[in-house]
Amino acid sequence: MIGDPEDRSRRRGGYLLNRVARSMGRIFESLMRDASLSDIGNGEGRLVYLLWKKGPVRQGELTAKAGIDKSTLALTLSRMEKKGLVSRQPDEVDGRGVVVSISESAAARAPAFESVSNKMNALFYRGLSEREIDSFEATLERILANLES
Repeated sequence: MIGDPEDRSRRRGGYLLNRVARSMGRIFESLMRDASLSDIGNGEGRLVYLLWKKGPVRQGELTAKAGIDKSTLALTLSRMEKKGLVSRQPDEVDGRGVVVSISESAAARAPAFESVSNKMNALFYRGLSEREIDSFEATLERILANLES
């Protein structure tokens, strides 16, 4: 019986989420290419956007805001530094910390990235009411908490 919590073998949520993620990736790459932003890699756009909106930020704080683990963020920032998208400097207040800043060239392109992101969200949520979106996101947050506990 499908409603039985012990027998959920016929449920397809994970499979569908995987398909959604892959489709989103293909569409997002196409939108980025069309906006001449294809040099900003997967995961880098969110960091460009956060740094553009929040200004220079300590690397540890950026880890929390972006929801990325420290080692992944460090590798991503190294790649982004080589591309000239960000810079990292010692924190003047606490020399042990690192402050990450967006480069002028990346900041100039951030509005184009925001436009791509808005197009992606419009497509993703097309035909859904605000109530449906809120419910969907709350459910995903619960699933994520289940997986991360």
